[in-house]
Amino acid sequence: MAHVSPSNLLSLHNKSYLQTSGLRYTPSERYSYGSGAKVVPDPSLFNDLKNQSPNALPTISECAVHLEMLEVFHTLRQNVIHSPELDVAFNIQQKPRTVYRKKWDGAKYVAEPKTLKDTGFGDRRKTKWTHFLSIAAVRFHDWIELVEKYSKERKLGTPQLRYLLLPPLDVLMIWHAFLLNCDDFKEYCERKELRLVQKIAFPWADIHNAINSDTWTYTLPPEHADWLRDTAKIDANLVDALSAAGQRQGAAKQILAAFRKEIFKKNEDPDPLTRTIHTARENKSHNHPLVQNVERQCIFVDKMHAHRLIRSPAVEGTMRRAIDRYDKFLHLFRFYPNIFLVPTLDVDLVWHTHQCSAEHYRHFVTERVGRFINHDDKIGRKTLNDGFTSAEEWYRLRYGERYQVCLCWSCEAILSAVEKLDEDILDGNEPPVSDLAHQVEREVHYYRELEVARRLDRKLPVWSHK
Repeated sequence: MAHVSPSNLLSLHNKSYLQTSGLRYTPSERYSYGSGAKVVPDPSLFNDLKNQSPNALPTISECAVHLEMLEVFHTLRQNVIHSPELDVAFNIQQKPRTVYRKKWDGAKYVAEPKTLKDTGFGDRRKTKWTHFLSIAAVRFHDWIELVEKYSKERKLGTPQLRYLLLPPLDVLMIWHAFLLNCDDFKEYCERKELRLVQKIAFPWADIHNAINSDTWTYTLPPEHADWLRDTAKIDANLVDALSAAGQRQGAAKQILAAFRKEIFKKNEDPDPLTRTIHTARENKSHNHPLVQNVERQCIFVDKMHAHRLIRSPAVEGTMRRAIDRYDKFLHLFRFYPNIFLVPTLDVDLVWHTHQCSAEHYRHFVTERVGRFINHDDKIGRKTLNDGFTSAEEWYRLRYGERYQVCLCWSCEAILSAVEKLDEDILDGNEPPVSDLAHQVEREVHYYRELEVARRLDRKLPVWSHK
């Protein structure tokens, strides 16, 4: 198709960029504003969140929830880094400098004081994220051992176990990143004798229900939060708990303020949060691999945030095509067993989604490929680049298709529209191509304006069929 030529793609991307830039400053006059805006993402996108068979590929709905979850992770990191309350809790303060400069007052030079901005303040604020993850790692250890305990002692359908299977956001983030390092997670579970945890299917439906897609925030149901706090001694919201601790005088505040210091005085306060913070400080090096797992995944999270696929008008088609490409990608491992292969961004999303249910992934891949395929995100850049080049060459050779795809809203909307056109032709209907192009342009423009309005907290545009 002509739209995939490099020159046409460049023109398409430039036009998309100019449209989005313009919308940031002046909303177009193509829409009315107020109630009645489209719900994005469409709720029907999440209709297929039932527990899947170990023999099944991830569904479109599961991949869509994964996109939602990554947006929530991105929002959490920004909130932690820019939180004034956590600045106080971790004793991160502005440190402006005063310098004196000569100034002629008409008779002589005098020393005039000038206050210089603290240029290192922004970097010090970023350290909160690492401290936050260190505390989250301790909570993850507590949480996963409770899951194993309740899995052994109680039936899987009891409310208590379901409350545990939907963890607090910080714990969910540690768990998610750990699952993406398959062999490391398996070794951890075997070492700690966590045999049942590995069999758990990721709770996609419950995660979706806990996410507010307008603000990209995650809130546990009240009964979950109450049970975790009262019985498991786990705060449902770590950001709120640390912020509150920073406002109070006491052991937790002292430990938080001393978190970055090398000398630490042991504290015997029995408060659960204080014990967790203390353990995080004492076991910082031990939990470093878990923290690094999340830190590395932040790169992937930022890439998916930049694409905003979950807000795309073509998200369903994008995920359907990504699942098909992932299936083909897995087959390459069988066809070319001695070649190191690296996925594209969309294929990697589906791969990550699959790995979140550890036992299902291990069973499926072993059956499909003939051996287990580990996912290791600690591989260096040069090796990744070489692996991507190999995958691109073998994918094109095997399937006769392009490996790298654009994923921008315009390209994906065009692909979905062309697929729909092919279906209509098979059904005996062939709408004019000019109508199709106009429809795609209108839809992409509306979704783009809707997203910009949401980001800038403006009134949302109402979809018009004109």
